[in-house]
This record gives sequence, structure tokens and C-alpha cells, in this order.
Amino acid sequence: MYIREATPNDNEALQNLQAQCPMGASLIVSQVNTPDFFARAKAYERHNVYVACDHSQIVGSAASAIREAIINGGLKRIGYEFQYFTSPDYRRKGVGAMLHRHIEDYFNKEGVALSFLVIMEGNKPSIRLFESQGFKLYRTLVMPTVFSYKAIEMPSVGQIRPINPKDMATIAELLNETWKGYDFYEPYMAESLARLIDRTPAFTFDDFIVLEDRREILACLGAWDWSQITKLTVKALSLRLRMITLIIDLARLFRPMPRSVKPGTTLKQWCLTLIGFKAPEHLATLLRYMNNLAMKRGIDQIFCVCEQDHEILNALKGLFHVNVGVHLYVKSFGGELDAKNRVFLNGIDL
Repeated sequence: MYIREATPNDNEALQNLQAQCPMGASLIVSQVNTPDFFARAKAYERHNVYVACDHSQIVGSAASAIREAIINGGLKRIGYEFQYFTSPDYRRKGVGAMLHRHIEDYFNKEGVALSFLVIMEGNKPSIRLFESQGFKLYRTLVMPTVFSYKAIEMPSVGQIRPINPKDMATIAELLNETWKGYDFYEPYMAESLARLIDRTPAFTFDDFIVLEDRREILACLGAWDWSQITKLTVKALSLRLRMITLIIDLARLFRPMPRSVKPGTTLKQWCLTLIGFKAPEHLATLLRYMNNLAMKRGIDQIFCVCEQDHEILNALKGLFHVNVGVHLYVKSFGGELDAKNRVFLNGIDL
């Protein structure tokens, strides 16, 4: 067995492999990057996709990205590992560990200070794998997921509009001020922010909005349309979720309720990114606007990730949302993180 870098010619084989690897515990879904398997990784300026091969057959895959971020108050080069898949016929044969070691060797050559990854709460196989490779649980964050099924009344404050190139410097300053002092945050300048928008598939200036009052930008918020790069299909539900679905179906006879999620349902989701605000009430206005826009466009869910006591959660009041635990695992290549520091994870990292 050997590891090599994936090429565009591997697109179909990687999609087939991904389809064989449903995820989740309570809600089991099939996630397939389509039409371009590599679109997920292209959100990062420096990214690689690797495949594990047995002879000419692809039996596993993993992706990595390198970026600059604040760690313990200073700018460090960090690595991110994501989208690990192993063929059912090759599980428990060390494929995932082999892919990680290959990525770690690359990170060490590039002077990466630490590697991190995100594991959904309840994903015990992934937790066992990465803890065996030296990763440690650093923080459990929360992923609030908004169900956009009814219009919410909007406060009459300011003007909401898409961004334009002239906004880049102001928005970069707002983002940097919002997340000042947070570990894992990558500071932006106008040029780097514009490059991020340009390279991220299914994310344009029209998907990135601001709340403006008297020419002052009070908040900004982007919605990355996952439905254009990833097809999420429900495969199965736990008994608890089946009972909740039944209750929702009954309640729908009397009042608006979220769409039922059943096996075969294709989920359409937006991932919130580039969140900046001067006050939580400014962000709340944009979140309500996004909820109403998502409902019009047939988007089922909107999600992001934050600390368990973050202002984002207060801004979500009034929106129907469910909070899910997300584990941040870290492997340091020299020096320990200060566990007292608050952390930032971009929604793109999910």
C-alpha cells in the first residue's frame, strides 16, 4: 500500500469512495463532494488531497491545508486535516494512520507548529484513531444549526446589501477587531480577504452581506452554499430522531414547522463564514435576514461554530436552532497551547 497526491483524474473514484463512508451517529448521512470532489479543499490557499492505494485501487483519502493563524498571541503556521475516508473493506488496517503520518511528514517539512482537526460529537471511531496518533482534545465547541422554515420579523435598522470591492479594507478591519485575541484566527488584509472570496467555490460577493447605517458597516456575514459543492443525503435516523420527526409531522398540522428529515432526504445547507460585528444586535439583524433568504431559496439549515458562551448564540435568539457539540483536537509539534485562550474556528473548517 502507498500514498500519493490525488489528481483530477481521481474525481469519480473519490466520489464513489466517499459515498461508501456515511457519517454521523444520530443522523447518518452520505456526503459526496459533487460535481468536483476537490472543491471542498479549494477554499484553502495551500491545500493537498492524498489517496491511499492498494496497487491501483484507491482505498482511502485525506486532505490537508496550511495557513497562518494566531496561536498564544503570535502568528504561527498551522495545519488542518479533514475529510478522511477509508473503504469499508480496508477499515482497521491502518489506512487512516498511514494517511495522517504522510500529512504530518509534510507539515514538519513546511515548519507547521501544530495540526488540528474537527470531530463531531459521538464519532467514536475518529476519536480513537486520532487519539492513537497523538491528538488531544483541546476544546469542545458548539455548532448551532438554524432550521430556516419560517420568515422572522426584521428590525428596521440600517441597510443590508452585498459587499463590493471597496469594502474589503473596512471589512478586514471589522473581522480582525471581532476576533482579536482568539487562537486559530487568521488575520485579514483587504488583499487576502479578496483572495479568499475569489478562490472559494460557490462563494461570491453576492453571498457576503453587510449591515450599514449612515455609511458605517456595523456587521458582515457570509453564507457558503454547501449544496453546490456537497450532496448530503440522509441514510438513517436513530430511534430518538425518528420520534422527534413524528412529533414535528403532527405539530405541522397546527403551526409552521421545519421540513421532516427522513431517509432519502437531500439536505441543503449554508455554512456561515466571515462573521464580524460591532454589537450582537447588529449580527442578529443579519442572521434574521439570512434565515429569511434561506427560506426563500429552499435552504434547510444554516450552521456555524463558536465557543459555548459566545455572543453568536445570543444573536440567534428568536431563530429555531439546535446546538451540536464539535470537538477540536490538536497535535502540537513543539510547545503547548494555553487552554485559557478562547478559540475561533471558521465555518469553512467544518
